[in-house]
Amino acid sequence: MSQKSRTQLIFNVGFLLHQSRGFSRRYDFNFPSVQLADDLTLLHLDGNLTLTRSGDGLLAQGSFSSEVNLECTRCLETFLQPLEIEFSELLVFPAKEAEDPVLAIPESGQLDLNPLLRENFLLMIPLQPHCSEDCKGLCPICGNNLNENACYHDSEDIDPRLEVLKNLLD
Repeated sequence: MSQKSRTQLIFNVGFLLHQSRGFSRRYDFNFPSVQLADDLTLLHLDGNLTLTRSGDGLLAQGSFSSEVNLECTRCLETFLQPLEIEFSELLVFPAKEAEDPVLAIPESGQLDLNPLLRENFLLMIPLQPHCSEDCKGLCPICGNNLNENACYHDSEDIDPRLEVLKNLLD
């Protein structure tokens, strides 16, 4: 993982912890590519994050959009899947009081958004991604991509023991 892409989403929020309750700061993000972890690289990450001082830490309210390269489960072609997330999380300070380490602000005041964004974006990735709703997939006989070319195969030989089942379809 590139160290540069990891540090793009780490910033100092220590000064916010010394502000009065209700004080807020907005951060805008626009990156061509961000690698959140070894298993997730986001393309065209745009969004904003508002951090508001509360009694227990910082209330993080974010709205982000991005794209991720996925493989279609029907035709096996790679395509860009748009993703959008919105979240509202309480980031706890001091960190030892947090139940979830992703939602803790370390003593250094360096907030790392990578784990929080990773969790939220991974939840938005479809379990069975399709390049389009009308994707025709692959030919079960020859493996040809049916979106590009049609297949014309001779009628397949049917096991005589299963011939009765085929009659049910007719």
